[in-house]
Amino acid sequence: MKCLMNVCPDIKPISYILAKDIVNIILEYYGRIKYKNGKYINIIHKHDERYNIIDPIITKKMRIMQNTELELNGSGFYFEFGFDTIKSVGLVYDYNFSFTNKFEICYYDTRNNGWEQIRTYL
Repeated sequence: MKCLMNVCPDIKPISYILAKDIVNIILEYYGRIKYKNGKYINIIHKHDERYNIIDPIITKKMRIMQNTELELNGSGFYFEFGFDTIKSVGLVYDYNFSFTNKFEICYYDTRNNGWEQIRTYL
């Protein structure tokens, strides 16, 4: 009889049969799954080749979060970032920071000693 573990109620997953400590040791040895805050999560080891694919994305998100300026009362924010492929070109996101109750997205281009901005307000 063929059946999947979640379909056949008489077959229990290995995590129910083995002690949780043993399952954690096996998964940590494997290196791709970690038990954190009561849940099993997938991780990518920094020596895995897939890490090189997501590392630039994570680095950019961290840079954006570190450079975000918040309004003193916490009601607004401002952050900007430049494009990796084109130097001196980027985007600015501004909500309730420069103007009250306005969300601004601004494209800027400072190449060739110029200053071009295209702004959109929502």
